[in-house]
Amino acid sequence: MYINLFDHIDIILILGVILVISAWSCKTTGKIGLPTLVGFIFIGLIIGNWFDFPDMQAVDTFTNFALLMIVFTGGFQTNFSKAKPVLVMSTVISIGGTLLTAWFVAVFAYYFMDFGITPSILLGVIIASTDVASVSHVLHLKQANFKNNIGSIISLESGSNEPFAHVLTYVFIAVALGYGNPWILFVQEIVIGVAAGVIFAVIGKFLINRLDLDIDGIYGVLLCGIAFLMYGLAAQFHGSGFLAVYIGGLIIGNSKLVHKGSLSKLYSAFSMLMQITLFIILGILTVPSAVFSIMGIGVVFALVLIFVIRPATMYILMKPFRRPLNEIALVSLAGFRGAPCIVFATHLLTVELPYGEKIFSIVFLVCMLSVILQSSFIVPIAKKLNLLEE
Repeated sequence: MYINLFDHIDIILILGVILVISAWSCKTTGKIGLPTLVGFIFIGLIIGNWFDFPDMQAVDTFTNFALLMIVFTGGFQTNFSKAKPVLVMSTVISIGGTLLTAWFVAVFAYYFMDFGITPSILLGVIIASTDVASVSHVLHLKQANFKNNIGSIISLESGSNEPFAHVLTYVFIAVALGYGNPWILFVQEIVIGVAAGVIFAVIGKFLINRLDLDIDGIYGVLLCGIAFLMYGLAAQFHGSGFLAVYIGGLIIGNSKLVHKGSLSKLYSAFSMLMQITLFIILGILTVPSAVFSIMGIGVVFALVLIFVIRPATMYILMKPFRRPLNEIALVSLAGFRGAPCIVFATHLLTVELPYGEKIFSIVFLVCMLSVILQSSFIVPIAKKLNLLEE
């Protein structure tokens, strides 16, 4: 028997219990070296036996809202001065890595997973991005400080490839549904997304520094409103809202702002709350029986992605920059798949594509295996590769 999560009278009590358990799970997963993603999704899997959502449109709204705040915070907290020496290479492996990964995955899915051309391409673009939230959490949890600016490379790549992968996902879903020219859609998403991010970043920076607000906490509200305007305006004109908030967050976060320290702390907490919400919702959405039904091919695909496709992609893109093999190996291992991939997969469920459930289950399994395996090995392998600072 299911209880409607949005109509039940004890919703506040239930949310309180969920948040307390989620906070406690951070400590539990931290002790065994796993990112918060694992604990939150397992909580969602457990409570999914009792709760249900009214429709996928509500889920799509909630997940997009949570992800936009996570992406905005990722851009806002990126230190551009530290990342500047590796900016060109990080941009290349972000954009090029997304495209190459999507291509390799699509080829593998078509020839070895018995997928058609369109499902293969959709699986490729959905699984192509890495997860900045999981990467940052694991590195912070393990107090890992890598040599040679590798931490900046990983952060820039994982922060910027999420919005780019979402653009590709949106375009190919539109193609699957028979809407529009893919090239026009792609250019439109990128141009409008970047323009909205830059315009509202300039406006937002001006307002935060010039408005003399009597209450310090209002600056956080103002910044949140600016992020919503970036996303909303871009989406209104059929641009990428996620690209807008990442670019805007990057510009604002690297500008001189009043109350910048307190804003950063506020958005760290807000981003964590959004991560908890997002991961639990994704756990509730997951059908364990559907995941078990694709377990065999899903595990094989995950291993191929982690140990073949990702290293090959990084080697192709990083070798021209004359980076040594040990650095390429470490960046390859740091390419965690996580919540953004699962969120992108929910779009297939929202538009009710016939293969949506299968792709969602495969993506869920791959992301779980990715964070468990890669987070467990990253620090020991960094030590072996002599790339871990004391």
